[in-house]
Amino acid sequence: MTIATDLDGVYAVNTISDYDGPLQKKSDGQTEIIDGKTHRIDGAGCEWNSTFTWIDDTKAEVLMTSIADPLNADPDFLLARPDGSPTSDPVTYETTLKVMRKGDKVQMTGTINYGNETVILTMRKNG
Repeated sequence: MTIATDLDGVYAVNTISDYDGPLQKKSDGQTEIIDGKTHRIDGAGCEWNSTFTWIDDTKAEVLMTSIADPLNADPDFLLARPDGSPTSDPVTYETTLKVMRKGDKVQMTGTINYGNETVILTMRKNG
């Protein structure tokens, strides 16, 4: 597996979640992949560090590993553990993203299953 540096660029990050509890995330926004890695602060002040690694030779799928760290997030913001309980500790999410290309446009989509929550993640390259 190799780091997905050919995906480098600026992406819009959009999520759809079935979570309906008190710990609403504000993870949508924008991020930049550089050398197969991202670092960003979301709308709640939660820090996200992600890596993207090719899974297969066809380059149609990447493994995304994201660590969300709420240490400097809004005072009322917490993440959820796999059992659904709130935590201010970092949480690691991992999923396989399907990579689709048309010319210079790139979109990556996948599903994150974590505890009782399912999140559909879409990343669209802006530049």
